[in-house]
Amino acid sequence: MPNNASSRAVRLHQVVLQTALGVLGVCSAIWAAEMLPWAVLVTPARDVAELIASNTPFKPAVLKEVDAELAAARPEMTWTNPVAARASAMITLRLAQDSQARDSSEQVEAAFTLAESGIRAALRLNPSDSSLWTSAYLVRTARAEFNPSDTRLLAQSYVTGPHEGWVSVTRNRLALAAYPILDRRTQDLAISEFSEMVGSGMIDDAAINLLGVGWDQRDGLLASLATVGLPPKEALARRLEDKGARISVPGVRLETRPWR
Repeated sequence: MPNNASSRAVRLHQVVLQTALGVLGVCSAIWAAEMLPWAVLVTPARDVAELIASNTPFKPAVLKEVDAELAAARPEMTWTNPVAARASAMITLRLAQDSQARDSSEQVEAAFTLAESGIRAALRLNPSDSSLWTSAYLVRTARAEFNPSDTRLLAQSYVTGPHEGWVSVTRNRLALAAYPILDRRTQDLAISEFSEMVGSGMIDDAAINLLGVGWDQRDGLLASLATVGLPPKEALARRLEDKGARISVPGVRLETRPWR
């Protein structure tokens, strides 16, 4: 009897194991069928978002196609998956910016409303993403209901990522443009960010900011270059000279060009 009981127990265990494996196989197949469309889009979506964040130009038709593919693969993924939500937010923001050049004010406002909704959804999933905080602030500046208190969004971008490379291109321009209404800490971060841009070789963007939105803060911006190496400061001085700006960059002495 004990042997028969033992045999039955072994057979029962085998049946249970086979059943469990079968169920697991079915579940895996269902999961793969559900996730495959999104999995195929993960890398392209992430890449597009990064390119948009670094100000790479895209044709609106291309962005609309990528956004449609994201939504079609798994509609809810753009609200529950961090990568999908971020990609969708960056795409809708760029499309809203593109609409400014060709659409009516009502259409532009609607586009930015959609973009803001997407950015807020993405921030719930990516609260430490400094580029999304910058985008949230950018959207507010583009809308009629902008309020000076919205600068807290820009301040949060600096808190979550004070040294974020290509985020600096847009963020520094926005910060210098709003400099008088920023809190003191954010003002200081904007000034130091400018020096980091020069030090990292982002000379064109730094020169544009200095001669444009940062002109009223030029003394502080130039003083911040004290800790920057000589080669990038010389590159900045040459770029400013090429633009016809007679500005003395601390520590730099360029040879006079007699033909200028």
